Amino acid sequence: MRITTSPSSATRRRRSAGRLGGGLTGALAALMLLGACGVVTDPPAGDDEATPAVAAEAQATEDDETGTESGTTTGTTPAESADSSAASTESAEASPEEEPEVAPEPEPAEPQSFSGTGSEVVMLDPLGEDVFYAAVTHDGSSNIALWSVDENGQDIDLLVNEIGGYEGKVALNFGEDPAALRIEADGAWTIDLVHLAEAPRWDGEGVYEDRGDSVLIVDGVADGLTPVTLTHDGESNFAIWAWGESYPDLIVNDIGTYDGTTLLPDGTLVLQVDADGTWTISPS
Repeated sequence: MRITTSPSSATRRRRSAGRLGGGLTGALAALMLLGACGVVTDPPAGDDEATPAVAAEAQATEDDETGTESGTTTGTTPAESADSSAASTESAEASPEEEPEVAPEPEPAEPQSFSGTGSEVVMLDPLGEDVFYAAVTHDGSSNIALWSVDENGQDIDLLVNEIGGYEGKVALNFGEDPAALRIEADGAWTIDLVHLAEAPRWDGEGVYEDRGDSVLIVDGVADGLTPVTLTHDGESNFAIWAWGESYPDLIVNDIGTYDGTTLLPDGTLVLQVDADGTWTISPS
């Protein structure tokens, strides 16, 4: 079930980047070995009588002169190599764990409005993850019928079916997303798609009163056993669906006037009311 009373928010999973394990140990050992060996060159050509000590001394002198002239040192001692490797290890361990980039949340769908006269089909922009209800009016004298239609042209639900003038709020995509709306009417009509978060709310205290078809947010009211008293003074059908985490429960379905007590299912978020008269809800 996709109904929420606040903008929905995606769960962001954070995955830590893996650290260099065995490879770091191998690289450190190689650096230590190179530092201990130093730099080795061949003796000068033609100097067969030079002793190893003289050759080593001459090589050291040449290295010192070269290092002095260039301002750099060509050799690395084992201690210096170890310090450098340790510093590199500490730097790698101290660096913060990398986090993957999180895709931005999709922009909320914009409200949509339509108007016309007589029978017509209107195409809807994609609704995304947002939940809407439709505020509908009709000023004709004959029947107005409003269907939600899927992308294959099949009817999903009969949202409105009244005679003459009409003004009410009906659930739009509480379940399946429609791709279009099909209207049959003899007069002028308007349809405004409104974010569910803008629907009226009841906090479970006192008496809430409305008239005709409506949508009412009751988030936080139904916790465990929650009896409520409902009344209706109309002449036609009076039905109420309680929407929660699953498909809706039909908690009232009667004709004409009604005065009774029932239970709101635990976790109910929204009430969808079909009525032709004034109706009320209050705690029992």
